[in-house]
Amino acid sequence: MTKLRGCGVGRRYEDEPVFDSWESTAPEYLASPIPHRSYAGQQQLTLELLNLDTFAERLTYLFDHESTYYVLEGEAVVEPDEIARLAADQTPGFRSFVARVPLVARWVQARSGVTLTKQALHNFKGGVRENTRPSINRALAAFWRIHQDLLDPHVAAAEFALPYDETDRRAHELMTEFGGVGVDARTITSYLDGAHEADKQQLLKVLERIAQTARDTGHGRPG
Repeated sequence: MTKLRGCGVGRRYEDEPVFDSWESTAPEYLASPIPHRSYAGQQQLTLELLNLDTFAERLTYLFDHESTYYVLEGEAVVEPDEIARLAADQTPGFRSFVARVPLVARWVQARSGVTLTKQALHNFKGGVRENTRPSINRALAAFWRIHQDLLDPHVAAAEFALPYDETDRRAHELMTEFGGVGVDARTITSYLDGAHEADKQQLLKVLERIAQTARDTGHGRPG
């Protein structure tokens, strides 16, 4: 996630929010408390994970480096700009936490509908036991807002090659924003190869409008 240095909100490990609505929310609408990342931040995390060889190592990295989340009045705050503003204003009740195994296990179980005990997740993290359930893998990826294949060490790094053209990069970023982790934006942007620049710019304008509508209505980036 985007690191907010100097934001004045310290990490807290006790008195974590309960998030009463998790179990009563339909799984497809259950949003992760982990903040959204910038395009650059998402790509940097992708590279960091691809440098690790096992599921356990990648899961441990996520717990250790990508698990800070922010809460105001019992609700998670996930937009970086809003987080920075609340921190700068020292808004009363605005706090940060670090997601630990019990919280992640509870969210993943609510998202996947599959029982996941705290001990099982500890075992996955420690490499004691392998995760053989795709639904758990998808939910873990949704929690950390990453592509699910990043938790599969058997997927080649070439699958995560980044677009170099600026128009393609922006299209990829927008489609990822309103499509969520279930949409492979790299595959979609590959269809732009060879397209006329004017056509690509028209597509970009449409994507910008869709993304803005999603932001305005609160329906952007599910999960």
